[in-house]
Amino acid sequence: MTSHDCLKAELRREHQHVQPRGRLDSFWRRWFLANSLLSGVLALCWLILRSGAKPSRFTYPCQQAAFSTAALAFGVPLVAALVAARRRVVASLRTPVGITVAGLGLLVTVGVAGYLSRASAYQGPQLDPPRGYRAEVYHVIDCPEDPVGDRFPGLDNLLTLMGHEGLKFYQSPNESLLAGPDGIIAADDVVVIKINYQWPQRGGTNTDVLRGLIRCLVDHPDTFSGEIVVCENAQFNSTQGFDRAENNAQDHGLSPHDVVVWFQDLGYTVSHYDWTLIRYNSVNEYSDGDMNDGYLVYPYDADLHGRVSYPKFQTDYGTYISLRDGIWDADGGTYDREHLKFINVPVLKSHSGYGVTACVKDYMGVVTSELGTNSHSAIYYGILGALMGQAQPADLNILDCIWINAIPRNGPGTPYGIATRKDMLVASLDPIAADIWAVKNILIPAFIENGYDPPFYKADPDDPGSIFRIYLDNSMNWILDAGYDVTNDLDQIDVVTWDGTEGNGDLNGDGCVDQADLGILLADWGCSNGGCPGDIDYDGDTDHADLGILLAHWGEGC
Repeated sequence: MTSHDCLKAELRREHQHVQPRGRLDSFWRRWFLANSLLSGVLALCWLILRSGAKPSRFTYPCQQAAFSTAALAFGVPLVAALVAARRRVVASLRTPVGITVAGLGLLVTVGVAGYLSRASAYQGPQLDPPRGYRAEVYHVIDCPEDPVGDRFPGLDNLLTLMGHEGLKFYQSPNESLLAGPDGIIAADDVVVIKINYQWPQRGGTNTDVLRGLIRCLVDHPDTFSGEIVVCENAQFNSTQGFDRAENNAQDHGLSPHDVVVWFQDLGYTVSHYDWTLIRYNSVNEYSDGDMNDGYLVYPYDADLHGRVSYPKFQTDYGTYISLRDGIWDADGGTYDREHLKFINVPVLKSHSGYGVTACVKDYMGVVTSELGTNSHSAIYYGILGALMGQAQPADLNILDCIWINAIPRNGPGTPYGIATRKDMLVASLDPIAADIWAVKNILIPAFIENGYDPPFYKADPDDPGSIFRIYLDNSMNWILDAGYDVTNDLDQIDVVTWDGTEGNGDLNGDGCVDQADLGILLADWGCSNGGCPGDIDYDGDTDHADLGILLAHWGEGC
């Protein structure tokens, strides 16, 4: 055998050795290509079915994700094939068939471009907060971890801080630190408390806070004679009768149902109502003769890309409530809106789709996502703000920041093991101000403390292009359009923070306890209606106790 024959034999052996590997590589390439194309076809079908004749839906986050999947699945093999066969492609374009195919491709491209051009982002109202408007945000820190009986000291501190600053929780002719004629809750009001209970563990509103809030309501100084109902719409999840085993509280077993039963056993008119169970029921108002529980659904609004909805229902005690129109008097055929109060109690957490859940996003548990409302996608366009504009904003927002989800792009579900304890509460009459301030000053710093680096593109409060800011700003526009003052401008927000302890007498905030502070205290001497500038111990008046504290700290910081 010649050397040439030996070389040929060796090459044949090597070829036989590597051939199985080549066949294996070819199999995986075909498998990957087939599955990629299948994913692309499914994504494209879903995109077409979901968008259909409404190209505006193409701007929804889910549709954009589907488009990205389809583009990647089809685009990569197409580009690779064109690069590999570029010479033959160029030559074929010179033939009649090639010219026809290119023309059809151009028509399809123009058609798709025209379709997408109709997918305008937002056509609703574009308004600015009133220049002279100031939002008040109340912030308590260092909330004690343990409840005291059925009270939650952190919530007591929050209401004290509000009263000290002039916002009285109780509506009463008798003025005190917490009460006054312009207070929020009257003794005979029907109070709807909207909690977040779609998710177990730390994903829901802290039930220690809920129990403390109901305790404060029934302790009304004029003797509470109204009614309290705890509500939620968990949409696709079950609330399990508001009685899950894993709750957000010091005692994980303390459910909203347990809280309600506790106060029922004490003789108070307290109940809960699961709006989840009526989310498929389309009804008319009581004034139209419809006494059924369900949802009122507005006509489709192209600017909102959805339909506003709100619940009407009968409580366990026979009270008929329309969240928009008020308490229905069947005998008189009239509504009482004045005595229906709404307290929104969400939990602050990150959200994988919308960046943040807080006061505004919590209204997703008020609307129904059924009955053709498109509610979840329409959050992007401000549908929750539009609901507030129709039904009026909550009488009080209490943002639960005891435990938060401080993992970017995570949530809304929050298992015990990933929650971050902050021991804070935030309250405001302005849900927009509460949200942007809390995200800027509580959630984002917690992201960073947990080791995550910016930018937080979905949750960034400083970026008007973030998903959080888009839905927050669009919601603000609809609320403003309805005539209610709210703001997303941090410079228009006045924040007061308190740790639950008495001050040191530095009443003018210059860091020095001196004659100037004594002058403020003496000028305010005898004030006893709350909101007193000289009230150092936060007990609602300016008296000898405050003077004693000031003198004990005299010269401090000077």
